[in-house]
Order: sequence, then structure tokens, then C-alpha cells
Amino acid sequence: MDNKSENHSYLSFAINEEIYAAKVHSVVEVLEQQPITLIPKSPKHIKGVVSFRGEIIPVIDARTIMNIPDHPLSDYVIIVFTVKNENFDERHTVGTIADHVENVIEIKPLDIVPTTELNSIVDPKFTFGVFKDINRFVTILDTDKIFAISNNKPQYDL
Repeated sequence: MDNKSENHSYLSFAINEEIYAAKVHSVVEVLEQQPITLIPKSPKHIKGVVSFRGEIIPVIDARTIMNIPDHPLSDYVIIVFTVKNENFDERHTVGTIADHVENVIEIKPLDIVPTTELNSIVDPKFTFGVFKDINRFVTILDTDKIFAISNNKPQYDL
């Protein structure tokens, strides 16, 4: 049972100057800039694939899912997550592109404000809420929802 007064660890990262965070336990690894192999005729939210520990994993473009303007990639990292599939019995591995990783932050669940259409640039169904860090807001992403794949289809409308 979660204690709402205990800290939980989140990895914070930047996408287009906005700060996001994901639960540390869902992060497998952060890959420094690695070539992404494009897949012809793939859905627009799939940036391509990368090789990770001998496995080919999709790189999902969070910018597309969250309707964030795209910009040319020069420096970037790929954050590798393990996320639940539709039936929640299995987990799969995906990557997403971020401009850079910030750090690991400790947050109490009580300090996370539920997200609404008014206080978030991200659709609330993809978030746990917003956290006020020292001088900025951090959107806490629900990686199981934003990166969910079911029958090779995303769990969202693009």
C-alpha cells in the first residue's frame, strides 16, 4: 500500500524546454544519442527502431502523442521504458526521445496536483498530475498509458 507521505523517485527530463518525469521503476536505461532506423510507412508516432541489448525496440515520439511542435534533433537521449500492454499481463520495452535527462527527483504523492485541461499541456489521461518543483512545474507522465501498444495500435487518437 502506498503511503502518501513517503517520497517516490522520478526521472525528470526535458522535451522542448518543458520538464516531464516518469517513475524510476519504469525506466530501464538512458541511451546517449543513438542512430534511429526509420521504418517506412510506420505510424507517425513511431520515430523508428533502435537496438537495445540485442532486441529491436520501437522509439515512440512523445512530441507527436502530446501535440508538441517537432524540432530538428541534434542532441538527444533515448529513454528506455518498460510498460504494460493492453491486457496488463505482460510488459514490453519502448524508447522515447528527450532533449536531455535532468535528474532523479523525490516527490510525495500528496504534492502531485491532479492534471486538468487547464493546468497541463498534455492530455490529462496520460499523466498522474503536476508537481511544483523549485522554479518550475513538472508534468508526471503515466508511461503505461502514453506508451501503451495494443495490437500494434496506440492507445490514443493522433
